[in-house]
Amino acid sequence: MRNRAFNALLLRTLAVCACLMWWCAAPAFAAATVTNARVASAMNPATFDTPPQEGQSKDKKKDKKDKPPTVPEAELNAAKAIEAAADVPAMLTAASAFFEKYPKSPLRPQVAPLIADRIGQIADPAQRIAQSENYLKLFTAPADAELVQQHLLTAYTAANRLDDAFALAANVIDKSPDPVAAMINLTRGGLSEARNQNLKYVAPSRQMALKAVALIESDKKPSTVTDATWNDYKTRWHGQLYQWIAMLSLAAGDKADAKTRLNSAIGLNPRDPINYVLLVEMVNGEYQRLVQLHKAATPGAEKDALLKQAETQLDEVIDAYAHAVALTEGDAQYDTMRVGLKADLESYYKYRHNNSTDGLQALIDKYKKP
Repeated sequence: MRNRAFNALLLRTLAVCACLMWWCAAPAFAAATVTNARVASAMNPATFDTPPQEGQSKDKKKDKKDKPPTVPEAELNAAKAIEAAADVPAMLTAASAFFEKYPKSPLRPQVAPLIADRIGQIADPAQRIAQSENYLKLFTAPADAELVQQHLLTAYTAANRLDDAFALAANVIDKSPDPVAAMINLTRGGLSEARNQNLKYVAPSRQMALKAVALIESDKKPSTVTDATWNDYKTRWHGQLYQWIAMLSLAAGDKADAKTRLNSAIGLNPRDPINYVLLVEMVNGEYQRLVQLHKAATPGAEKDALLKQAETQLDEVIDAYAHAVALTEGDAQYDTMRVGLKADLESYYKYRHNNSTDGLQALIDKYKKP
C-alpha cells in the first residue's frame, strides 16, 4: 500500500478546504449592518435639534431633571455642522474644532456615536481602519472607544491584519453586538493562514471557534442578533465550526482532539463531504501507523494481532473514502479531489477484497445524497 506523508496530505486538504470554505459565505459582518445598540439609539435625524424649552411640562421637577440642556445657537449650529459633513474626515475635523471651541459642551456625548456610526458605513477595510484610528485619537474615553472598536475589529480581520485583530478581539469580542459573527471571521482568517503553512494563528483561531461553539450551544442569543441569524448559527455554522476546529487541531498536531471534533461535525452535518475528506486523512494516518508497526514486529502473536488491527482500521478507511467519493459526486468544485479519492479507494478496496472491486460501487451508492 502507498504510504503518504500525513502532514503533506493535511496541507493539501487544508488548501482545498480553504478554497471551498468561502462557499459557506460568512454572515454579513459589514459594521453598517451590525450597529452597536447604543449607537442606534443615539442616531436620529434630529440628533442636534434645539432642546425643548422650559414650561412645556406640568411636572417642573421632572422637566428640570429630564429636559436636555439649552445651548447657544452658535454652539448648536457648530454641532449640526459635524452631522452635515460630507465624509468622516470632514466630520472629525469639524468635531476637533467643536471640542476646541466648546470643551464643556453638553452636546459632546452625541458627537461620538454620530461619527462612529458613519465609520461603520465605510465599505473599504483600509479606509475604515484609517478613520477608526483617527477617531480614537480624538475620542479617548473608554465608552467612546467602544463605539468604534467593533468596526475596527471587522476591518482588521477583512484586511488580514490578524495580529491587530486578535489583540483587539481579546478586549472587545464579548461586547460585540454579534460575537459569533466576529469569531467566525477570526477563525476563517487563522485557518486561511494555516493553509499557507503559517501556523501562527492556529491557537487563537481555535480558541475563537471554541468560544463560538460554546455560545451557540448555550443558546444564549444576544439581544442584538435576529432570530433568523441565530437559527442559522445553530443549524449551519455549528457543525461548520466543529469542522474548522478539527482542521486547526490537526494543524497543531493534536489528532485525538481533531477526531473528537470531527465526529461532532459529522453528527451535525452528515452530508458535508469535507468532513469525510478530513476523516480519510485521520483514519488513513492511523492505518499507516499500524502497517509500519506490523512490518517492524517479530513474527508471532503480536505481529498477527497488529495485522488484524490494521485490517479493521483499513475497513474504516475504506468506509470513509466511500463516503467522501459519494458525497462529492455531481459537484464540479470537488472534481479534482474526487479523482484522487476514488483512485485511493479502489486501491485499498482491491487490497482488502482479493484484488476485486466487486461491491465497491454499491458501497459508494449507499452513501450518496438522496
